[in-house]
Amino acid sequence: MKILFILSILLLNTLSQAKTLKIGYINVDHLVTSSAQFIQANQIVIKEFQPQQDELITLANKINSLVKEFKQDKGTLSKLEIKSEIKKITDLEQQLKGQASSLKKQLALRNTQELSKIQDLINQTIKAIAIEKKFDLILYQEVAYVSKELNITPLIAEQLRLQFE
Repeated sequence: MKILFILSILLLNTLSQAKTLKIGYINVDHLVTSSAQFIQANQIVIKEFQPQQDELITLANKINSLVKEFKQDKGTLSKLEIKSEIKKITDLEQQLKGQASSLKKQLALRNTQELSKIQDLINQTIKAIAIEKKFDLILYQEVAYVSKELNITPLIAEQLRLQFE
């Protein structure tokens, strides 16, 4: 009985001396997609790849025009001319597919690069705020529930906005 009493006293003493953890939660997806840095990076990437996209549109329009012409003139063309026109259209379609595939890969790479920069900035901001506000733990993976008191996403978003200005 005495041992149980002593263990209870020791446990209560240990619990009373335990430090309260300061925990925060961040919705990183929201931070990334709503940050001015992300919006600006998207605009830069779009502007950077606009000429290639315009080339693809021009090539697609040229193919459509050739197909329309071919359908109209098909009755007046010889078999050799038909074969030649079909080959020309097919070659242009293959060129379009190749350029579109290349553009898609380049765009994915640039998006990944820009996203990585933004994620690094967000992580630096999180770390700075964690140190400044004395957080012991900040989570940013999916969770089932987070109270408003623990959700510090607006605090990080505001800091990112200030860094952008």
